[in-house]
Amino acid sequence: MKTSSVFAVLGILLLGYTAFWYWQSLTEVEPSGQQSEVAQAINQCDLIASKAAAELPEVLPFQKLEKAARQSRVLDRCMQDRGYAQNPAWVTQANQQAPRIAHEQGISEAEAYETLRRQAMLKAQPGVAGYWRKPA
Repeated sequence: MKTSSVFAVLGILLLGYTAFWYWQSLTEVEPSGQQSEVAQAINQCDLIASKAAAELPEVLPFQKLEKAARQSRVLDRCMQDRGYAQNPAWVTQANQQAPRIAHEQGISEAEAYETLRRQAMLKAQPGVAGYWRKPA
């Protein structure tokens, strides 16, 4: 009887350690040195924007658009609070791409521009005119 109790306790300890290790691996964060300052700000603001729109329903098509609009608005305000603004060079580049994309996809130029904008807001690519810049 005593041997089975020891095995039960060891099993519970092993299970507890495994659960703790799994939880710890889920909560690990990448070292901040690997990301640029703007990428870190984007990630933080994206998380805030996702939480801000998490409770909105997405049953009907217009509700999906409302949710996406709220996320981009919250992301934009969050980035502004951190000192970032829209890059005029990106706007020029997007205005040149939007008509081509609109024609290819059969959508309006405004919708093509907005799609480009929402995608670019979440990416910080070195060497390319990024959506965000920190004014001097």
